[in-house]
Amino acid sequence: MQGPGRSRDGSDRQEFLYFFPDQRVTAEEVRHLLRQGTTAQRAWVISHLLRYAVWDDIWTFVSRDEVRDIFPELDLPENLRNAWGRILKVEAPVER
Repeated sequence: MQGPGRSRDGSDRQEFLYFFPDQRVTAEEVRHLLRQGTTAQRAWVISHLLRYAVWDDIWTFVSRDEVRDIFPELDLPENLRNAWGRILKVEAPVER
């Protein structure tokens, strides 16, 4: 039987994160994008975290302040955006 992170030949393989359901993304790639990616890349990663990851997994990659800072750029459905806005105490922009 193979151990986690091992392929059939015994070599190390990358584990892909479950909260990127349509792509093969590793934790190392996520950390790199969050540190050095563009605003759009960081927003893409954080949007996936907030949409698909379980609570504890979200906070292993980002802080609440990091999410608040990029919140306007996130791609979230309106109901999820509103829920996260309440959780993070993000002020909704005033429409004029």
